[in-house]
Amino acid sequence: MVDQTLRDILQSHGLKATFQRLSILDYLMTHETHPTAEMIHVDLSSISLATIYNTLDKLVDVGIIIVIDTLKDDKRHYDYYGEPHYHIINSSTNEIIDADNFDVAPLFEAARQASGLNITGFHIEIYGVDPDQAK
Repeated sequence: MVDQTLRDILQSHGLKATFQRLSILDYLMTHETHPTAEMIHVDLSSISLATIYNTLDKLVDVGIIIVIDTLKDDKRHYDYYGEPHYHIINSSTNEIIDADNFDVAPLFEAARQASGLNITGFHIEIYGVDPDQAK
């Protein structure tokens, strides 16, 4: 998927379209596994782990991707955030599930009223456990 779309995304955020950035962004856009840096490195072994960490930090800084911190493994997981969605994290298994099945307008309005700010985005993580393990 290393094409003009990836280049445009990087350039629209003020970043040069380097091989490493293109490769890592493509990986995140095509893998819905919410990988860690180490997981990315296994598949993109031609890129050093240090470069993967630096690139991920830069992509987070400019808002192209987000970090998801889970409670179970203390590792940072990464997700391409092209379309707003929220995450449900199974605290029993550490599975991260994408979801976009709710209207955020009431939430944005409540946040605007509470803060007086113009709300420009959101990042929500909901935690749960398997019903059989919650007993």
